[in-house]
Amino acid sequence: MQEKEAFEILKTYKELVDEVVEESFKKEKELATSLLELLNNWIDLSDLLKLYKDEWFHTLSGSLFVYLWRSYGWIIYEILSGHYFEALKDLRFLFEGAILSLHFEYFIDKKIYEKCKRYGEIGLKVEILELVEDFRRICFSTKDLSKEKYQKSIKKKVRKMIESSSLRAKEKEEYIELYSEILSQPELYWGVGKIIKEFGKEFNLEVGILEKAWSELSGFTHFSSKFLDTILRKPTILWVNDFDEELFKKCVDLQFLTFDLLCTVLAIHFPEIREKIKKILDWWKRNADREFKLIEGVLREID
Repeated sequence: MQEKEAFEILKTYKELVDEVVEESFKKEKELATSLLELLNNWIDLSDLLKLYKDEWFHTLSGSLFVYLWRSYGWIIYEILSGHYFEALKDLRFLFEGAILSLHFEYFIDKKIYEKCKRYGEIGLKVEILELVEDFRRICFSTKDLSKEKYQKSIKKKVRKMIESSSLRAKEKEEYIELYSEILSQPELYWGVGKIIKEFGKEFNLEVGILEKAWSELSGFTHFSSKFLDTILRKPTILWVNDFDEELFKKCVDLQFLTFDLLCTVLAIHFPEIREKIKKILDWWKRNADREFKLIEGVLREID
């Protein structure tokens, strides 16, 4: 195939997809427009990059927030153009990212602050998460983390990693001790479902709302009955981009709920933007009668 032919195929495909975008605006103008308003909200919240200019990069939630601009723009296009299954998969990434960033950051920074009186840098956190993934896969999938042999396994692997570094001998021992203490926390090896249930209560999150949303997003991410039931209802959606009211509204609801969750994480981690978040919530209440139960509950608790 020649380059010109390839571009012609892509051009034709884009034209077909853009027809679905137009239909989405025609049939659900208010909801379609509201999705784009979320990008304006990101711009409003981007004040945190100035307020925390030396800190946000070293936080998991700050990195996720910056990625949100790029991700939300694409997800919005997926929803408007009838790529509903793809949008739900991408929303699950953001949903789980928000939950995990809050959870991991809490347990990592807690230990670092106890020992060093400061919070961890992003490089350290990434190393910890890599080790968590290794230990979860190798040692802790079906066994009790608290057993002594697993504590020794953690320290042995950490020592092997740090011994090869260029740190001085004393610094190496300090890092081995720090990493080992962090990685010995069983909470780091919880799955998303348990984190929602147990850790959600700690931050006064609406656990029921989170569990239902995660179930919905997971159901459409896998080759499951939810996916197949949709195919039975509308077989053409397998190969044709077409507007579907039910899936469109489901995606919109889950996108707003994910935004609600992300605002909640930001409010917990970056106190100085809470007033900005309150103004955004007030705007949605006045102009669209839309509520954000997760962040509203957390702000009431904080205030």
